[in-house]
Amino acid sequence: MFQLRMPDCWPVNPMLYLPGALTVPEDFKGEWIMEALMQSQINSIEKQGIKNGEEIAGLSLRVGKVEQQVVQLTEVVTDTNLRVGKLEHQMVTLTDAVTDIGVRVGKTEESIVRIDKHLVRIDEHLVRIDDRLVLIDKKFELVDERFDKMDLRFDKMDLRFDKMDARFNSVESQLAVIQSNYMTKDMFHIYITKQTHWIMGMMVALAGVVFTAARYIH
Repeated sequence: MFQLRMPDCWPVNPMLYLPGALTVPEDFKGEWIMEALMQSQINSIEKQGIKNGEEIAGLSLRVGKVEQQVVQLTEVVTDTNLRVGKLEHQMVTLTDAVTDIGVRVGKTEESIVRIDKHLVRIDEHLVRIDDRLVLIDKKFELVDERFDKMDLRFDKMDLRFDKMDARFNSVESQLAVIQSNYMTKDMFHIYITKQTHWIMGMMVALAGVVFTAARYIH
């Protein structure tokens, strides 16, 4: 600590004073008391400075901890941002896949457009994603059912074509028999006319079936 010193003005030889005189003058006693008080105040100020330094060091440690927590929070926010970015990329990929399915299906374009609109707004409606995907699954099930019905229709058409082939074969065999039996030209012409009308009727019926199937597909 800082020490105050009294002026070096005391007599070296106290015998220089007259007999009965004080060794230390009275003026120096009052000055010594003042110096002692000043020294006490200086010591108190130094102690207070040490205490303040310790408090500042404690505050510095607390500030360091707060800074560390802020850094950790920043890392968490950055990681969350990256995860959200990955989710957005996945949603974009899913949107592209659904769009491609819409192009391939073709006949269900209106339904796929609605699905695509829902997928575009997924970022704003993340809570409703599960319900909308369930609706999409139901729509695809309806599409599958329609394709199954179309397959049944085409199977029936194949059976009709088979019957028509058999009938054409029968007609050809009958024509061969007629020609072999030397039918007259008038009878042959009448027979051919009837068979032609029958064939035309079958073709009209077949065209009606085809148009009905095409209308059902749309």
